[in-house]
Amino acid sequence: MKYPSRRTAIYALTQFDITQKQLKKIRHDTYNKLKPKPESWDRTTVLVNDVIRLRGRLDHILEYVSGKKINQFQPNLRSILRIGCYELLFDDYIPDFATVHSSVDLTKELINKKAASLTNAVLRKILRQCESDPHWLDKLSTKPQWLSFPAWLIKKWKKIFGERDTIKLCQTFNHPVPMFLRVNQARMNLSTAMENLAEDSIVVEQFESIPSFLKVIKGKKKVLMTPLFTSGVISIQDPASAAIIYLLEPKTGDTVLDVCAAPGTKSLMIAEMVESDGNVLSSDKDDIRVEMGILDIKRHQMQNIHWSVLDALKDNFPPSKKILVDAPCTGTGVIGRRPDIKWRRQLGDVIAMADLQLSILNHVSRYLLSGGTIVYATCSLEPEENWEVVERFLNSNRKFKLIPPNSNIPKRWVNKNGCLMTFPAYHDTDGMFAAKLFKTL
Repeated sequence: MKYPSRRTAIYALTQFDITQKQLKKIRHDTYNKLKPKPESWDRTTVLVNDVIRLRGRLDHILEYVSGKKINQFQPNLRSILRIGCYELLFDDYIPDFATVHSSVDLTKELINKKAASLTNAVLRKILRQCESDPHWLDKLSTKPQWLSFPAWLIKKWKKIFGERDTIKLCQTFNHPVPMFLRVNQARMNLSTAMENLAEDSIVVEQFESIPSFLKVIKGKKKVLMTPLFTSGVISIQDPASAAIIYLLEPKTGDTVLDVCAAPGTKSLMIAEMVESDGNVLSSDKDDIRVEMGILDIKRHQMQNIHWSVLDALKDNFPPSKKILVDAPCTGTGVIGRRPDIKWRRQLGDVIAMADLQLSILNHVSRYLLSGGTIVYATCSLEPEENWEVVERFLNSNRKFKLIPPNSNIPKRWVNKNGCLMTFPAYHDTDGMFAAKLFKTL
């Protein structure tokens, strides 16, 4: 099959365009249907992720060059033109002539000759623009479409963060995010882990803000195959995610209730902190994701994580002194990791999610023992899902009060309300929010 990476990417991008399903699901379905050879997977993943990440910018350029609105092109042709535009202007993987040639060939095969002529004309016009005026993109970059985010979200963020920080946030999200590794220092110290990773040609540096974390500088693709990962000495986790666990402060011998927990990244960290004398009661309503958490036990061998399929909105839980509610959310804090989120979400989703989060917090808090603590967390940047949920909860639950973060949390990660709040543009992490609530005696 000619052009396997591009062919697979076209199919995935078109399916995303038409269905707006989660990119993870589309990628899974695409590979099952087309069964591309493994050697083409990496390139396909880059093309799909980056084209979706920069889709607004690519469409802006294509509309300028073609004189047509992007929706005037049929879905397959949109995907082909977006890939071609991306490769010509933002990627150095293949020569320009090969991009044009393959794009025209695929258009002819997947659509028709007339569409292929259009593809040829648009892509060659991009090349002529670059030759005649090396700075032609500068005037396009002043338009809001260049930020490659939905207009409603940019408008919303400007009201919350201001124009400068909104632009910086969008720019941050428009680059691939770093990979972080958490080292189980009960099994291996950081320097030894760094030496072992170097033997596998993986270059890392210590992340200073949160202990036990390494930032991968080179060799991300090799991490999953290393003995350190397969034996559970290291795990892939964002430092802001770990800060949520530090806020909860699990101690040796504690039993911790972790709801909405699958696939279990935070559960694993808690399990390491409570050690073999403690237990983590992890649950999620998604049985497939719970199965992922159970399967991961084979890797890390932590036998003190006990998984259940339970709905945090209505099911019963054992009374506990420490509870983590890692609530479902819009995920706007992890757009850098999951670029499809920005195109799938609408303003109404924020409001609907906030109501769901409050209902979950109200329900699960019933199982917190007096004198216990519950941490409410999201990976959202939206105030409606974060502080406003906490404020609504506290106003209707007088036995609870907010507890400020402990010294394990960097001061710059604590907002004016005394909650954990990381901002990707400044903290080099995902965007995370967490509030620690104490139930009085």
